[in-house]
Amino acid sequence: MNAEAPTDQDALKALEQFVVDNEELMELEQRIGRFNIFDALGVARVEIRHSNFLAWLLDPGESHGQGALFLRAVLMDLLRQAPVKDRPFSPVQLDGRDMRNVEVRREWRNIDLLITCQDPRFVVAVENKIDSGEHGKQLCRYKKTVIEEFPDTGRLFVFLTKDGSEPSCEQWMPYSYADIHGVLDRCRTTNITSIGKDVAAFLDHYLRLIGSRFMDDPQIADLCQRIYQNHRQALDLIFENCVTSGSPLVRVVTDMLKNDGNRWHVFNSTSRRVDFVPADWLQWLPPLGTRPRKDPKLWFHWSFDFFQDKQQLRLFGIVSPCSDTELRRNTIEALREMGIGKSDKKKPEKKITDRWTTVYNKVVMRWNEEDEPTPDAIEAAVRKSLDLLTPKLKDIPGVLQPILARAEGT
Repeated sequence: MNAEAPTDQDALKALEQFVVDNEELMELEQRIGRFNIFDALGVARVEIRHSNFLAWLLDPGESHGQGALFLRAVLMDLLRQAPVKDRPFSPVQLDGRDMRNVEVRREWRNIDLLITCQDPRFVVAVENKIDSGEHGKQLCRYKKTVIEEFPDTGRLFVFLTKDGSEPSCEQWMPYSYADIHGVLDRCRTTNITSIGKDVAAFLDHYLRLIGSRFMDDPQIADLCQRIYQNHRQALDLIFENCVTSGSPLVRVVTDMLKNDGNRWHVFNSTSRRVDFVPADWLQWLPPLGTRPRKDPKLWFHWSFDFFQDKQQLRLFGIVSPCSDTELRRNTIEALREMGIGKSDKKKPEKKITDRWTTVYNKVVMRWNEEDEPTPDAIEAAVRKSLDLLTPKLKDIPGVLQPILARAEGT
């Protein structure tokens, strides 16, 4: 006998239980509902405002009154992470040295941030991306411009994104907002007695913004999971009746993957992205991943990404940071040899870094700005893309298992 469909009275009762005496919801609201000046100004996810704030913070001559404190800390971290061949000088050379005639420019030749210094002589170009991606070959164009304008100067090229995405152009180094958060948080803690109260408060708001919006927070994730488990009917009603940009499209993909005969393991879903792996991969992928609070087996995964600005849905294959960099590199090279990400267009392979490498990148669906796709159209496009990918997915374990065997000590 089939279960009876919920009545309007059942729905109303579920919603009442959701909003009345919901301790988990109150705790979540306390965590994310604190006043934040960046939210109040409506600039939390606006790239240009983040670039403005970072330019203000990194400029030694600005009104924060901390001189080169923040600039030095960020530069030291960048130099530490940059490949030795791409460093204008070493962190040791910068340590304890004054920086003279520093200038921080915004939108110079369309580059988000350009930092120049006369002593020691260097230039740092920063391209900042939050929700949008690269446009055309902009990174290569910017690099060429900087090299031409500063021919006898040490240069560093920084691609700043939420998760440290891999840049498309050589010499640009990936850098994440988690990295920025770590550097500024250490500065805040170490110099707590010397930073003025007003500047410290402003910095605290920014750190909370980055921490809650651009970084994984296990406590928030746990609260959300518990709220959904305890109030699923109410939340499903809310999702069905309140359409928000991006999330309904993601929900279609998430539900399709979860209900596709246990073929897929979905481990992350945001307002624009669904991360997953074939479920049987969990039986053979070794635990090499180094991402905090993520299953270490999920270092090679797949992702459906919605790009609302481009009206596209894309499917990515991504290899994230690993504890064994040589094995990671061998894995990527093997995937490339088997043509996992082969495109019709002849493009040079991107440089393999130790951070994030895209091994597959295909458009699943395009639409017009005035004509958003229907759930049925999205599901059909996703199924077609997975059907095309399935033969390669079946071949991957046989190709990679011999390479990965030494991670298990065999």
